[in-house]
Amino acid sequence: MAVRKVFLTIGAIVSLMFFLSYLLSLFLGIWIMKESRWKENLYLWPILVGGLSSAFSVFGGFGFRRLFRRMSSLEIYFFLVFLVTLSFDGLRILNWIFLLKQITPYFGGMITRIVYFGYFMGLFCMFTSSIYSGEISYQKAGTLLSVLGTLSLALSYSMPVDITTLTPILLYRVGGGEYLLLVRGGLMGLTVLSFARSAFLSRSREEWAICVAAAVLLLGRELAFFHSNTPLGFAGIFLLGIGSFYFSRKSYLKHLWI
Repeated sequence: MAVRKVFLTIGAIVSLMFFLSYLLSLFLGIWIMKESRWKENLYLWPILVGGLSSAFSVFGGFGFRRLFRRMSSLEIYFFLVFLVTLSFDGLRILNWIFLLKQITPYFGGMITRIVYFGYFMGLFCMFTSSIYSGEISYQKAGTLLSVLGTLSLALSYSMPVDITTLTPILLYRVGGGEYLLLVRGGLMGLTVLSFARSAFLSRSREEWAICVAAAVLLLGRELAFFHSNTPLGFAGIFLLGIGSFYFSRKSYLKHLWI
């Protein structure tokens, strides 16, 4: 239990640092941007969506951690780690700064990999949370986090990144689209199915509510990450908030008497 709290505290500090980095980069970008380049290089939508995602990670995560501070469920623990991973979205604003300052795209490619690392880590954490919605006795959260981090690092590092093409979502284009879609779809599908299996076996209304909330949360994550250059990105943030609220509330009721 103490080790988990240490990991969550470190995660909270990292989220706060990323959010402060976002704010600093935002003010810096506005300051260095010439008026004639406003429309060309602003990237308003992904900047705002990334900032909202990072802010939700900090402030929403803080509230949920206080709610669950006396509960030891790993289902909840990995949900809280998922919230931490949302803060990585705010780092994409650095690609805007690099563009304004005409810094080599090599660093933009590194930022792209880091942001994708946070995305994959979040999916893996929600999948692990779904596994612990059932009866799993393995309790070594630190080991699991290390494994998930290694998998996420391997995926983000192995992706081919085209540093000549900056996409509208402020990330450089990555190759292997079909492969990534298979990984994303597979993880999200398995996550929802795992929650649904637990709900079916337990015949609990809270479990079914958790399953639906997880599906809404994952949909919101997809929209906020891959459609941040459109109003769908804001819809994704809204779904993230709704899904997280109901997921946390129903999980709290589920574990209240355990």
